[in-house]
Amino acid sequence: MSPEVKTIRIDHAVFQQTLEKKLADLPPLPVVVTKIMQTINNPNTSADDLNRLISLDQSLSSKILRIVNSAYYGFPKRIGTITHAVVILGFNTVRNLVLGVSAFGMLSQKSGQAAINRNQLWEHSVATAVAASLLAKKMNPRTRNILEEAFIGGLLHDIGKLFLDCYFPVQYGVTMAYASRNEITILESEQKVLDIDHAYIGRKIAEQWNFPSTLVASIGAHHVPMHGTDHFESSAIINAADWIAWQQNKGSFDQSAAPEMSQETNDLLGYTDEEMNWVFREWERQFAAAHELLKSGMS
Repeated sequence: MSPEVKTIRIDHAVFQQTLEKKLADLPPLPVVVTKIMQTINNPNTSADDLNRLISLDQSLSSKILRIVNSAYYGFPKRIGTITHAVVILGFNTVRNLVLGVSAFGMLSQKSGQAAINRNQLWEHSVATAVAASLLAKKMNPRTRNILEEAFIGGLLHDIGKLFLDCYFPVQYGVTMAYASRNEITILESEQKVLDIDHAYIGRKIAEQWNFPSTLVASIGAHHVPMHGTDHFESSAIINAADWIAWQQNKGSFDQSAAPEMSQETNDLLGYTDEEMNWVFREWERQFAAAHELLKSGMS
């Protein structure tokens, strides 16, 4: 990064105005994704209905089939159709895969200068998703919906970073340089340099794209989950999963300080050192099996 970029001054008021306009002008999710989200909420929807919708987008269809046939899901026989995937994995799992890959891929399509390594950001997102699903399963072993919500929350928790990198690469480059130079977290640097942060922006995007309320909360509060709020547990799981990803050297940016797990999250989990070591070992096993998901976000 050039010295000029490192020292550029950012007018907070002008940046805020431009940011709000960019958010307001953010294109909607692809029609097929919106229809899929609506269709799954219809109790009369069948696996064939979902198959017909996803099959309208050949690229999306091939990505989903590639992911569900990966070692992460561990099925001994190949899943050849979306219908089969829905029957085996369930409507919500397939919806979440569609939503995660589509939302991340849509923002990533904007080319040009980039302040961050977007492949590294995707890898961090997958690492967080794997950790979130693992934590949710440990906390609620019999509740599949919570596992699915945790996975998609982890996958999309940093979508605000991708938005900033896509639409404000120069300003975000300054932010990354500041984090590196001062050895602080990305969140702290965003608040100092931009007077705003990626969690707030992620929440705004999630609201604009009509994500479920749990997902909105998980994205918007993944650094500061608060007791007494709706979806505290979901946000706390993502907070812990994000911390785990960084501890396992799967952070979103190498030159910044790693974020801390909040005390409220630590109190909620209440893990002993032995239990946390088990979580790290299990994360390593599951993350190693997620290679197809790693290949599908940015390709």
